[in-house]
Amino acid sequence: MRTRIPVILSAMLVMTAARAEAPAVIACDTLVSLRVLMAAGGHDAMESALPRHRSCRTISRDRIGAPEHRAMVGGAPFECLAVAGEKDCAWVVP
Repeated sequence: MRTRIPVILSAMLVMTAARAEAPAVIACDTLVSLRVLMAAGGHDAMESALPRHRSCRTISRDRIGAPEHRAMVGGAPFECLAVAGEKDCAWVVP
């Protein structure tokens, strides 16, 4: 029994670490909100500004699905992607 406990604990730690490292994307409910957030600057600046933007958040990449809407703004493509467990898509940083 003693030899199985360290193995089980090691497996649990590996699974927890893998789950914690799931990449996230920055997403907003509207394209306008996303564009305003993007004006903050690079990725780090956008993450810092997230608390001030109620309609924007981070979403685990494994919840992101297929595009539901597409738009071009200033030559840059934007997509509103389906989100598992939500009825509306989310506009993500290109």
